[in-house]
Amino acid sequence: MPAGGHDPCDERWALQFQIRFRWRVPVVRLSDPFPGRRELRPDQEVGSIAEIDAQALYDRGVRAIGFDADQTLCEFYGKGIDDSLLTNIEAMRGLFEDRLCIISNCTEERRLELVEKFPLHVVSVRTKKPDPEAYRSAEEHFAIPPEQWAFVGDRLLTDIVGANRAGWHSIHVRPL
Repeated sequence: MPAGGHDPCDERWALQFQIRFRWRVPVVRLSDPFPGRRELRPDQEVGSIAEIDAQALYDRGVRAIGFDADQTLCEFYGKGIDDSLLTNIEAMRGLFEDRLCIISNCTEERRLELVEKFPLHVVSVRTKKPDPEAYRSAEEHFAIPPEQWAFVGDRLLTDIVGANRAGWHSIHVRPL
């Protein structure tokens, strides 16, 4: 137990902290396998979506791309794709024949907002990232196998670990 008397891995303490300070604390559940070094390492790292070379991804066999929403496509709880990214998103749309989607760990309310405001398919997930099942929903919707997918996200422990566990090409971007 740490010097302050609180174990940050204790879910009850984290919940009390969230309520008291109205701040979300990521809780590590001891039942979840901790990611290994390989799972934490993205296949590619870029500053933003605007810097992704879509043609290079296509040439390596990628045929569909999934994106995290908040802080990857838009500001946190943004209402549309950040203007600086639109040119590359549109280029990707043409190259990948509209096989672009959003996979996000968000509330149902936020998911409905994404469906309404974003020009991409929003995957309805049964489980949250980094569980590979969140990625399987996209594979089923587009009928594309995991080795032909890339995922773009800003968080190592959810986006990158999940993509790596699912067998997707993982691309880490700096948060917007």
